[in-house]
Amino acid sequence: MKRVITALCVLIACSVPVNASKERLISGPGKTIACYKPIKVAPKIRVKRIKMSDNRLQYEHRNGRIELVDYPPIYKEIEEIVEPEHILLRAIPC
Repeated sequence: MKRVITALCVLIACSVPVNASKERLISGPGKTIACYKPIKVAPKIRVKRIKMSDNRLQYEHRNGRIELVDYPPIYKEIEEIVEPEHILLRAIPC
């Protein structure tokens, strides 16, 4: 196992170039025209509620006695994206 790890380390060390060329982008001084601040806008979502069952009263045996239990209605929510998340650029003074 040690031989395999040592061999892999040697292979990795030999595969990396010694003098990797670095590219530089040279540009002259630019003039600032405007400044902006990015503002993240949350997505707009439309929620549709569908009633699956009505509320109900039900007798149940609990703790050695009979109790009347009220169960609330059950709804299913369907979410629809109206407008996706995006970024606004708001102008600010420079």
